[in-house]
Amino acid sequence: MAHTFKATIGRTWVLYTVDVPERVSRALGAGKIPVVFTLNGSSPRKTTLAPRAGGGHRLHVHGESRREVGAEAGDRVTIVLSRDRDPSGPPLPPDLEEALDEAGALQTFRTMGPAMQRELVAYVEKAKREETRRKYVARIVERASEEREKRLDREAARRR
Repeated sequence: MAHTFKATIGRTWVLYTVDVPERVSRALGAGKIPVVFTLNGSSPRKTTLAPRAGGGHRLHVHGESRREVGAEAGDRVTIVLSRDRDPSGPPLPPDLEEALDEAGALQTFRTMGPAMQRELVAYVEKAKREETRRKYVARIVERASEEREKRLDREAARRR
């Protein structure tokens, strides 16, 4: 079943996102949800709805979709989304996989959701210079390591 709604594009870290209306979020269920979406009639793209603090979900809006329809942060857009029946994560470039593994954050990266993984891999792949690529890999490793630490802290707090 497809869900249609209007939302304003915002920024979360390096990502462009929209908050999914509560009615749509409730209809799709809890947790991370793989979906296929269009933005103002763009080509369909896969992503993962991420749970938001306080309830509901956030949708990552791919750069390709934004560029295709000329949408920017702050624009009000129409989103059509449905559950993705065939979700999968991307293969990792060797340098990114090695760096994540060395930092102990590879497993955390793999739990970020297929869409987030695809976007972060594309972020690394777009680097034209090796120095820039190393910088992008380091940012992703830092982000995955921070997420890993947050998860460990939450687990430790639950055990108390």
